[in-house]
Amino acid sequence: MSSESILESRKQYQKNKMLSIIRLNENVSRNDIKKITAYSMTTVLNAIDEMISKNQIYEEQCNDVRIGRKPVWLRLNAQWGYFVGVEFNRYRVWCVVLDFTGKLVFSGDEKISGQHKRAKDVIGLVKSIIRKTLDYLELSKEKVIGIGLGVPGYSNKKTGVAVFYDHIEDWKNIPIKKIIEDEFNIPCYMDNNINVMIYAYKWLVYHGKCEDMLFISIRSGARLIPIINNQPVSSTYGYSGELGHVKIKGGSRLCSCGRYGCLNSEISDVAVVNKIIDGIYVGRFKEIQEMTGGDPDLITMSVFVESVRRGHEDSLKLLKQIGGFMGDAIGMLVNIFAPKKIVLFGELAEIGDLLLDQVREIVRQDTIEENSANLEIVASEFGRNLGAMGAAALVMQDAFEFVDEKI
Repeated sequence: MSSESILESRKQYQKNKMLSIIRLNENVSRNDIKKITAYSMTTVLNAIDEMISKNQIYEEQCNDVRIGRKPVWLRLNAQWGYFVGVEFNRYRVWCVVLDFTGKLVFSGDEKISGQHKRAKDVIGLVKSIIRKTLDYLELSKEKVIGIGLGVPGYSNKKTGVAVFYDHIEDWKNIPIKKIIEDEFNIPCYMDNNINVMIYAYKWLVYHGKCEDMLFISIRSGARLIPIINNQPVSSTYGYSGELGHVKIKGGSRLCSCGRYGCLNSEISDVAVVNKIIDGIYVGRFKEIQEMTGGDPDLITMSVFVESVRRGHEDSLKLLKQIGGFMGDAIGMLVNIFAPKKIVLFGELAEIGDLLLDQVREIVRQDTIEENSANLEIVASEFGRNLGAMGAAALVMQDAFEFVDEKI
């Protein structure tokens, strides 16, 4: 690398760091940036002037009552650029747009229809919803900084290849990143669809610094992302976070991996629906059968959640069994990681305290007091578009490298 390119790279890093400071602080001036970065005032002034000239940021006068010269606050220009995020699983595709400040300005989703999903059809639907999203932006579409993808199953973030997903036919070694970049001529960033969810917490909740937490998504499978000391715990090779393939006491059903007794086969959305269908054949879940008109294809997690809320006995018994499995698995994790908070995401988590209170009690019984005394176990505050929000936040991070240490 030439000395000129090194200098340019350094300048870009400095500007990105200043953008990060403006993003993560409510009121910040040029002098504040100098103190935080330890850059020279000349460096700060030149970078700020350049970003103002490009309309990335603007100035706002301080209206506080104070003695002496009032500072001039620096603000991000929300309309300078947009981050598009897409996430999908076997059932649905979600897409969002965040403005340059990280505010949600658009959200949409589409159902993936049919019993047998094929890769080409899912990719076509992903392209379609991105196209509709860009049409929504109209004249601002040229301001799209990047498209983030949350891809289900196993994927390789570095190569941009979706390796395998059991619930979509022929979903193997698909160069999904290149496909989307070639289609829209916009930079694309990708990661596993559960991994990206933590970026929404990183940037939109904790403003760059995550507290020690375990994020657990329970949808078509159970996946774990531990965040310890503001860093995700993962491996260089292999696929970490596969909580759903941990063997669980009392588990006996066949998992999609071909083994018996995995957590996925007991608590995943697929497992819960299959248990209800099996139960109907032996005379149980009569209320759910009535709710769906006897059509097993209409039995979904949403129907189960509604049945629980109506107090249907068989559904409450199934929920208790699910809570027991969840509590045992989470108790083990608490003793290993000692987090301050556990966040659960998925339609099961939407049931709320009826499920969470049981999980909390089992965790309390199964863990040492030092690890559980101040532990919070909560449902995610985000909606079902969390994965798309996180995919957009991934673009926000990787396109600008807003912080020294990525998550």
